[in-house]
Amino acid sequence: MKVSTVALVLSVDSGLPLLVEALHDEYEIEFMEIAIRSGQLNALQQIHEHRDRINKQENEFGDYVEELLSQPFLRREIQTHGVQWLKSKIKIEKYQKTENEAVQVISDYAYNLYKNDPGRTDFFLASPMSQIRIRIFVLPSSVAVAPNSAKLA
Repeated sequence: MKVSTVALVLSVDSGLPLLVEALHDEYEIEFMEIAIRSGQLNALQQIHEHRDRINKQENEFGDYVEELLSQPFLRREIQTHGVQWLKSKIKIEKYQKTENEAVQVISDYAYNLYKNDPGRTDFFLASPMSQIRIRIFVLPSSVAVAPNSAKLA
């Protein structure tokens, strides 16, 4: 059974923990952990910038494929590969949407557990079919972040 991880990034304002974001990408979680351990205060901003760069690259490539497919005289092989890529992109986006919805539900539940017991910073949620590791990262109060109601990765 594969264990997935969801990390809640919290900020403490007036003694109350606020959910800033839920991470579920293992590389983002690892980056956040290393950054917090080393005292780096802008880790979340760097994650957002990285996501923006990747999104921009994917959009540019998607635009290129669409432009290529709109050309009137296109080799059949190129057209077939372009259409396959577009179909794959649609499937991936559908999967990511479902995954983000699941992470939202999980993070809301885990956030409520954390509010009831702030000592729980690394725990598991389990069902007969899956296990989810929950990690809690609390940003220092000096870091000004606006809660995004668990903006998802």
